[in-house]
Formats: sequence, structure tokens, C-alpha cells
Amino acid sequence: MLKSLTPFRQLARLYGSVLSATAALNRQQDTLTQLQQVVLQSRVEARGANSDATMLSAQIADRLADIAKRLNTVAAPLHIEGNRNIGHTWQDSAQLLASLRSELARTMPDNIALQGWNSYAQCDEDGIIRACLERIKGRTEMSGTFIEIGCGNGLENNTHQLLLDGYRGGWLDGNPRNIAFIAEQLGSLKSDHLLVTEAFVAKETVRPLVAQFREHLGTADIDFFSFDLDGNDLHLMPLALQEIAPKIICVEYNGKFPPPTNLAMAYVGDHQWAEDDYYGATLQAWVNLFQGKYTLVSCNLSGVNAFFVRDDLVESFKIYPVDQLYQPCRYWLVGNNGHRASMKWLKQKLAPLQ
Repeated sequence: MLKSLTPFRQLARLYGSVLSATAALNRQQDTLTQLQQVVLQSRVEARGANSDATMLSAQIADRLADIAKRLNTVAAPLHIEGNRNIGHTWQDSAQLLASLRSELARTMPDNIALQGWNSYAQCDEDGIIRACLERIKGRTEMSGTFIEIGCGNGLENNTHQLLLDGYRGGWLDGNPRNIAFIAEQLGSLKSDHLLVTEAFVAKETVRPLVAQFREHLGTADIDFFSFDLDGNDLHLMPLALQEIAPKIICVEYNGKFPPPTNLAMAYVGDHQWAEDDYYGATLQAWVNLFQGKYTLVSCNLSGVNAFFVRDDLVESFKIYPVDQLYQPCRYWLVGNNGHRASMKWLKQKLAPLQ
């Protein structure tokens, strides 16, 4: 159900669908040509047939012509932000990312976003997360744990890769179809290495839900906490942090508004995104919320996720001004890293640990 997805995930999924449809249509140009030839041939044959057959053939030919017209229309180049073709391949996205990283290296050579890449994340979050964890290892004892609130169906999130790397964690999502898919693919929703929960997160439920993961993992000293909900994130985060003390936090921000704009949507317990710009909180709002506890160290290059490090560990990072670290929304960078994602590697990884 789209309404259970966060705004960016809805846009990302819609965008990915357009990419897939456009790529498929581009691969079917020969089929389209053949279809048009069938239309012409059908009309020719209709002229020499009896009256009933003529009418039927003409109807079929007209229907085929209509289908061909629709295919041809959909297959036309699609654009986003003026002249940017959204029918590009994943190689095009890689080139765009390389260009952005080149500029980043020039202006902020120690920005952790330079080490971004993706395996199961939307864009470059997997690499950023790994780099952040590597930076703090020498300063603190690692628990090898994570919690991800808003895990989706497990094929595209921030912590799938951590499980493959041997971390233990918890996944939560409010969409029953997502949880059913995970159960089907993995065969279980609970093991020592992964606890999966279906729940809608609100002010009344966030603390006990986070506490459930803390108890399962046996520690409040969580290494990585990903928090990506339905827009109420800024209001719920302080409650979640009453139960755990994560070293690194990843949150979604509303990239439409650069710093110092400080905006956060009003809390609505049953909020559903209206597919407009009213969702979540700006980067500045998150910085202000975390002041004195967590420090912003990077934003990913698609302009969606911000990474904060606990202040007692932040010396491992070079801190740049908020307005420099801010990245605007770049939905066309939503990653396609080649082959279709599956849960097979994770099932193999977890099987001996069940």
C-alpha cells in the first residue's frame, strides 16, 4: 500500500517504475515495429474478406493500431527537471554520482559521503554507514547491533547489508504486506540475529516498540539507528532516544528546503502523505533537535538521508557547516545497482543462525 510508504520511498518507487517501464519499452522497439506491420497487414487482408470477416478484421486492426499508438506515446522520452532524461540507465546514475563526488572532493575532501555505495540501500547509504562505523570503532566498544524503523520489505533499506556483515538487529514496518513478504522469504520473523515486527509507530507506541528491540538485542548501546516513518519522525525521535543511545543515527529530511529553514510538520497521529511537499522535517530542524547530543556529519547524495554521530564520538569526523553538508533532493539518483535485489543471500546468511 503506497500510503504506508514514506514520501521519498513513494516517489522513489514511482520513479523506479517509470525507469523500468521506459527501459522495457526501449527494449521492445522491434516488437512495436512488428505490431505496426501486423496492423497494416490486417487492414490489407480485411479488404479481400467477406463482410463479417471484414468487420472483425477491421475491428482487430483498429484495436492493434490503438495499442501501437499508446505504446509509442509511452515510449517517448520522459523528462524530469527540464532536460534531464529519466529514462537513463543505472550507468547514467553512476556517472551523475561520480560527477557529484568529484565536486564534493574539491569542496569537502573529508566528507564521509565520498565513500558512499549501495547494495540494498536506495542510493549510496550502504557505503556511508560502513564508513561511519569504521570511523568510530577505535573510540568505543561496538555492540554489532542496529535498529531500523521503516524497513520496507527488506529489499531496499539501510540495514540489509549490515545483516550480511554479521550485525544483529531489528526491523519494523507498518505495512502488513511487507512483513508477510519478509516472513515468506526468510521463513521466520524472529531469530537471534533479526527480530521483525509489524506495527504503526505513534507517540503512544514508539517507546515500547524500541524497548522491545533493545531487550531482544540485549543492549541500549545500539551502533546504528535508522528512523524513517510517515512524516512524524521529528516528534517521535526524542521518545525513541529515551530507550536507546545509538552511536549513529540516520534520518530522512525534507530536501526541498535548504538551511537555515527550520520546518517540521505538525504531529498528526494518523498522518498520511498527500503527495505534496508537506512532510517530515527540514535538515535544519533535525540539527536543532539533536543539538548538544548528536552532530551532523553528512547527507547522502540523493538529498534524502542525513547522518548524525553521538557527540562523544564525533571527533573521528571533520565537521563541516550545515549549509555545506546539505544536499538537495535528487530523485533520479535512486539506485539501480544492476541485478534485481533478492532475500536469498540474507536467507543463506541467517539459516545457520536460526
